[in-house]
Amino acid sequence: MSSSNLLHELWTVIGQKLNTTIDATRFRGTCSLWRSSLSRPSPNLCIQHHLCSLLQTKIYRIQPSTQYQNPSTSCSNKGWLVKVFQDPNSSKLYLLDLFTNERLRIEETMEKVLNLMNFRVVELFELYTLCYKVENDFSFEPNSYVGRVILFSVEDRCMVFELSSDKILRVSNIGKKKKTMLKDDGAENEYFDDIILYKGQVYVVDKMGTVFWINALSLKLFQFSPKNVCCGERKMHVSMNCDINKKQLVEYDGSLYVIDLFINDKKYYNGYLSKDVFVEVYKLDQEWGKWLDVKDLGDVSFVLGKDSNFALLAKDYYGCEGNCIYFSSQFRTFCFSLENLVSTPPNIFWPCPTLFQPKNE
Repeated sequence: MSSSNLLHELWTVIGQKLNTTIDATRFRGTCSLWRSSLSRPSPNLCIQHHLCSLLQTKIYRIQPSTQYQNPSTSCSNKGWLVKVFQDPNSSKLYLLDLFTNERLRIEETMEKVLNLMNFRVVELFELYTLCYKVENDFSFEPNSYVGRVILFSVEDRCMVFELSSDKILRVSNIGKKKKTMLKDDGAENEYFDDIILYKGQVYVVDKMGTVFWINALSLKLFQFSPKNVCCGERKMHVSMNCDINKKQLVEYDGSLYVIDLFINDKKYYNGYLSKDVFVEVYKLDQEWGKWLDVKDLGDVSFVLGKDSNFALLAKDYYGCEGNCIYFSSQFRTFCFSLENLVSTPPNIFWPCPTLFQPKNE
């Protein structure tokens, strides 16, 4: 039976079962009948909050389908990362820079399109960015004052955790104006470097590498890990002016890691490679309640982005190197090798211009 023989109501039901933005875009791009069956984007794409909007972004792994793979490529199972957001007033997708959240306007792709029908697409992460309020005309303008945002639901409340550039953690409820500043009352600690959603709960890390669990109902902080006295012991922290935090949280294989990242910006203007970078990686052993100093991540790499951190298996992505930490500073991207302790410009593993085709093809 052809699709045209099915009742329009059935296509509407099918469209409502689509779980990802990419699936919905593919569905709507097939024909006018399918497009009319799924005309409205998900309401979660844009959530009004105070004087701003929470805009949903997603990170996908895309891999060429078998018929579109290059026969000369030996690693046919490899793919690329793509970060996109969807205009809440349409189904149009835009590419974002993985590290800075800036709109990508790559010269090689200006007159080209990305045909998603030629790729296998897997959704990896769903994120939210706090942007200036969207009116009639849509624009993606992130609030530079807020670095991390976590949307968290508990009981009948939808909560927003915001970690700002001054390292103050605030929480508010969707639809409410009041914001509450969170701090560790016991240690009188009110400054935090990073926040993460780990195993369905919200955690933060302070400048000493101590991780706290946040009780979303009472808004109380409870110490989850011992103090990491090893953080920074092999280097001298100095005042720095950069767009990243010193301690970063990453989840990999069910475990929680703290990345102690230090950049000496005093040498920044001497050249791209002259910047002093120090990275230490620690894994939390929850069974014994101690931190493990990690010297080798094997084939795993950690990506420290503007609004999220995550782990990758290097063998699954073109240009990605194992046992490395990827991050950006001063609008430049770096790859720090834990093997030779050197920071270099990374190979281009995202995005890949060869993914795009001329519009007339």
